[in-house]
Amino acid sequence: MTTYSQEVGRFKFDISYRRMRGDQGLSIRVSGPVADEQRELLRFDCFDNSPHYHVEVYGKNDITAINDDDATEWSLRKLTEGFESLIVAAGADALTAGEREKLDSSLMRVSEDSRKLVAAERGV
Repeated sequence: MTTYSQEVGRFKFDISYRRMRGDQGLSIRVSGPVADEQRELLRFDCFDNSPHYHVEVYGKNDITAINDDDATEWSLRKLTEGFESLIVAAGADALTAGEREKLDSSLMRVSEDSRKLVAAERGV
């Protein structure tokens, strides 16, 4: 399985293409610090049949359906436009000034790698 990773200070994005239980699609996992302990915060599963995302909050896994024709692009927009609010909702430690400074370029790379991986896996 091909996996891309991108780090922004204490936050890490792992991007892979998953096939499971008759479904498939891009998966973006975001991990970062919660009270200085590294934990998975978010996971976007952009599956064909059942797209959804997870927000990990203090050990509780909230799952929300993605109701969009293109779950990959929806997820990338959600990360790009609302990363800080998403990690706050997951209980993560706040971004440092240095992390905030690198966030836009890192999210651009996450988007590029995600699109490249989906195209390669689907033979587009």
